[in-house]
Amino acid sequence: MSRLLAKGLLLVACCLFTFNSFARPKIGLALSGGGAKGAAHLAIIQLLEEYQIPVDYVAGTSMGAYFGAMLAMGYDAQEIEDVTFSIFWEGGYEDDVTRGEMSLRRKKLRDQYQIDLPMGWNGQNLVLPKGAVQGQTMAKILRYATSNLEALSSFDQLAIPYRAVATDMALMKPVILDHGDLATAMQASMSVPGALRPVQIDGRQLADGGVVNNLPVDVLKEMGAELIIAVDIGARLKPQEQLNSAVDTLDQLSIFLTRSGTERQIALLDEDDLLISPNMDGIETSDFAQMPLAVTRGLEAGRAPLAALAQRLALGDDPQQYLAYRQQVNQRRADLALHEQFVVGQIELNNNSRLGDEVVLSRLQLNQGELLSKEELEQRIRQLYALGTFERVDYRIATEQGENVIHLDIYEKSWGPGYFDMKFGLQENFQDQTEVNFGLGFTLSNLNSYGAEWRNEVEVGTVKRLYTEFYTPFTDHLRYAWSVAAEYDKRQRRVYDVGDGVEYLAVDFEDIGLRTHLAWNYRPWQEWGLGLAAKHGALDVSGLDGEANYWLYGPYLTFDYDTLNSWAFPTEGKLLELTLSLYHENVSDESSAYSPTFEGRWKYPFSWDKHHLNWFGEYGSTGSDFIVPTDAQDLGGFLRLSGFSYEQLSGRYKALSGLMYFYQLHHYNSPLFQAPVFIGGSIENGGVWNSASDISLSSSIWAASLFTALDSSLLGPIVLAYGHNQEEQTLYLFIGNDF
Repeated sequence: MSRLLAKGLLLVACCLFTFNSFARPKIGLALSGGGAKGAAHLAIIQLLEEYQIPVDYVAGTSMGAYFGAMLAMGYDAQEIEDVTFSIFWEGGYEDDVTRGEMSLRRKKLRDQYQIDLPMGWNGQNLVLPKGAVQGQTMAKILRYATSNLEALSSFDQLAIPYRAVATDMALMKPVILDHGDLATAMQASMSVPGALRPVQIDGRQLADGGVVNNLPVDVLKEMGAELIIAVDIGARLKPQEQLNSAVDTLDQLSIFLTRSGTERQIALLDEDDLLISPNMDGIETSDFAQMPLAVTRGLEAGRAPLAALAQRLALGDDPQQYLAYRQQVNQRRADLALHEQFVVGQIELNNNSRLGDEVVLSRLQLNQGELLSKEELEQRIRQLYALGTFERVDYRIATEQGENVIHLDIYEKSWGPGYFDMKFGLQENFQDQTEVNFGLGFTLSNLNSYGAEWRNEVEVGTVKRLYTEFYTPFTDHLRYAWSVAAEYDKRQRRVYDVGDGVEYLAVDFEDIGLRTHLAWNYRPWQEWGLGLAAKHGALDVSGLDGEANYWLYGPYLTFDYDTLNSWAFPTEGKLLELTLSLYHENVSDESSAYSPTFEGRWKYPFSWDKHHLNWFGEYGSTGSDFIVPTDAQDLGGFLRLSGFSYEQLSGRYKALSGLMYFYQLHHYNSPLFQAPVFIGGSIENGGVWNSASDISLSSSIWAASLFTALDSSLLGPIVLAYGHNQEEQTLYLFIGNDF
């Protein structure tokens, strides 16, 4: 009897809840786009909870699509806040992997040619990317936020029915995303044209929905909403006094197009509907550091109207009604298939690149039966993306026949297979020497299934240089590689301590070199190399008649270890480069026996908070017997005996050790520009000698520097420095890594 009574009471409670649900109108929440200003939506969600206002439908555009999706998944306001403020949103507009993530080969190329040009060659034409950023990192952010939620046949299956609005870029019409992968739908709605690459869904290129419908009131009405709460954070037209440039005019046109659609949506609101328009003055779309201020503005704008709405609907009269609503949302949330942690089952690879499937899978290192967290899987995806040949590496997880299947979609860069990069180096000592170098690089990639490359470089300026190289790995795991290269180089050096009362000789070096190289990449950041090299050139000594021709040829052995996060101003990692050569020298038909040449360089940073120390140094020796060493060792310039000009000192032997301190004053952190700002100084000791017996601390030179630097992600380091040593002092200006 008691069990029958309990069932009866439960039935009555359900009937009462159903009656109350029908007694109140179905409430829809429309959230507009606005980038960082979208944090105001978080404030509205907080107030909805505070006043116990249920949401039956939610639709969003751009950043509104993100907050709407988080609410639709059943997250409460605190959970949404925790996830949102744990995300580095600026990183979503920067796909480049860090230097520490790159392979050793890519690090060396990037250190020399630091500017990636936004164009490629497809064999017939120059091609541009579909967006300044391809959205790889933004996809990672949204997968993290949604915990790898499985694709849904309908977004009505979410805890709260949901829609996202995107724009079909071919037709310039709205597309209402109502099913599929939630993170992909969010990204399509958030992909700002020109900044983020459009997202391909069902054969359509979809981008930010704000262009066509930034406040989806009509979408909610179609879903069945009877009362709509619309939150408008879109930009307003600028007054005439703020239209002072062409950029302002173009921005005004963009605002007008978005605003026109928003006004049409506002016109659809009924008398009982609610429009909340927070004051977003002073908060830019890309200023994610201002998100807490946007929350405050949202609370200020939303508190009074939402309190009045709750009172009008008498929602506070029956607390059990909101509790039952939350229980229903939580139950639907519990039914969602999330993948915070999972066991790897099958791997389905959709490889749209010329790299072999085995190479891709070897790089991912995913093993069937392995237990992975979502963070660990993202790290594996990042390892693959760090190869630098992909436009996007996407995945989704689905439960199929009782096991987790990882579906991988890999797309090669659409603006290749030929890619351009550039270097620009400026060294000015404000006295008697200006070193300017400009270089253009071209890489023809993925010439075989292992990712073979044909690399070409041309440099003009103080140094004239031509370089061509064919490079190919020859195993699936990319550990073993072979390359062959040719190089032309012309530059001037000063050779000191030549005797007969001569301070130095100014020598023009001009040579052509050939090299073949076998590499064993024990790890992506560590390489053993064995090769053969030959160099033929001419020396022209200023003040002397004629020139000397020479040959150098022989084997060499290298070891490279590099985990630095920055070449110029590292704060973590280590670098060690060693080269041992056994060259035979022939100068003007005078031959010498094989003699060893050794070069080494190291960097070892230490950091605490914003303070950084870097112990660095180098050593070199040559076996050349000629009066002017054909394989000369050089020092001079900033951090290489500061106070001297670049490569001012040259001889048979060099040794240098130094300690650099730098402090981070600031960090520019915009979506398209990353640059820490440093001040610091160094102390150095070293020298150049022509005889090993002359090397001593007493004959070495002490030097020091003071500097301020901007470690730009666009041009490389920009440094203004003062250098002083026992003999000279110099003021330097550097742009690029050539120091």
